[in-house]
Amino acid sequence: MAIRYCLVNEMVPFLEVNIQNYRELSDTSTLITDIDVLGVKVESSGKQNKVIFDCKTLGKTSPINRAFWASGLMQFTGCSEAFVILRKKASEAHRLSARQIGVHLFDERQFGSYAESFSLDFCSDYCYSTSISNWIGLFSSASGNPMLEQFVAFLNNDLPAEKDVTKAFRKFLVGLDKAKGELDPDKNKHKALFNYSLSIFLYLMAKIIHDFRAVIDYEITESDYGKLMKYYIWGGRDSFLLKNKLTELYSNSTNSSVAPEPEIKSWASYLELSRKLLDSPGDIQKCVLPLREISFMNISTRINEKDKFTSAYVANNKRVRQFSSSAAKYLVDAVKLPKDFSRQLDGIFDEIREI
Repeated sequence: MAIRYCLVNEMVPFLEVNIQNYRELSDTSTLITDIDVLGVKVESSGKQNKVIFDCKTLGKTSPINRAFWASGLMQFTGCSEAFVILRKKASEAHRLSARQIGVHLFDERQFGSYAESFSLDFCSDYCYSTSISNWIGLFSSASGNPMLEQFVAFLNNDLPAEKDVTKAFRKFLVGLDKAKGELDPDKNKHKALFNYSLSIFLYLMAKIIHDFRAVIDYEITESDYGKLMKYYIWGGRDSFLLKNKLTELYSNSTNSSVAPEPEIKSWASYLELSRKLLDSPGDIQKCVLPLREISFMNISTRINEKDKFTSAYVANNKRVRQFSSSAAKYLVDAVKLPKDFSRQLDGIFDEIREI
């Protein structure tokens, strides 16, 4: 139900997001708590809206106490709203009090009615993403491979909880680079993981491009554009210069041929991709849903009606295929993945166009 609420409100859902300490001060990593579902949406203004869903909370905790917990978690994680879906109906007074701190207290029936008021599609199993079994299947596709298990956990835990989007972007490229040797384009489950990773990458790019467009002059020269983007990606000029200095010192101490400054892989290709995405920032996040649907197609029993939904969604917005294909080619080039991954994605787009 939480996933479907996210879908009808054009949010990107992340399941079972682990929340870590602000700073780890012990030798063993510890978790504070987890968020059952975290819905995220990059608004047209560029603001990131995050919503917490706490599902079927324990009966021993009173509804208002759970609301206080959710409010504290909202503040800690930078979220704007929370839904606590209870086993039993909360009193009207508790519900009203919870609303004062940005928390909705609903039982299942109340939450269903509330969500349906946004869209009748909430009750429909109209796409692959509306079925929880497909999500479980996607996460299970990494089972048995420690590297891929770690990568999938990273996609669903570290990235949505990271408040600095450029740091999340850099970590994503490093994570994909580490996992690339395990990804085989001949295996459906690996194609699913690549396309899901691509959807997360474009979610990050939506935030990056919205931020960046607010600070640049569209008549900027190519060299100035590259310099500003470089500073932005590395957290500002001072941060970049510090990283550059550390890289230089390491190079001198080891007599190695490390690059003279910090680099993002395939930088020229990244700049080309970012310029293309700047043509229509509002359409970047719209690529996430169809890419996730294509991901699920690789591990689920194909259903014609759900394929038609994806086909119509892509046909409705020409930017979806354009941006998705360009981003896939960049990732393949940046981390040296087999080119079959991007070719197969183009093949799926061709296939669903004919449906």
